[in-house]
Amino acid sequence: MAGGNSKRLTKEEVEALLERLKEEEPREECWHCECLQGFIAQLELDAADDAKPLLSKYKVAPRKIRACSGCEPCPPANIFAEYLMRKRERKA
Repeated sequence: MAGGNSKRLTKEEVEALLERLKEEEPREECWHCECLQGFIAQLELDAADDAKPLLSKYKVAPRKIRACSGCEPCPPANIFAEYLMRKRERKA
């Protein structure tokens, strides 16, 4: 997990997070949701250079991103929130 500015997400960490998204995401249309795309954007910011290409196939053009439908539960939002909490804990 990234902690501070010097440690970036490794390729293995990005792969694990993407695998979790694939396992927990029930519907194809969710890949265009702002919840999931926000998480992908954050991972891209936090990823090491060699891990960034893994994310490119999951990115959606901005014009194709749709608003959150309010799904409950929302696996991408839950995974994103957990990721941000772990990231913040490691910086503390």
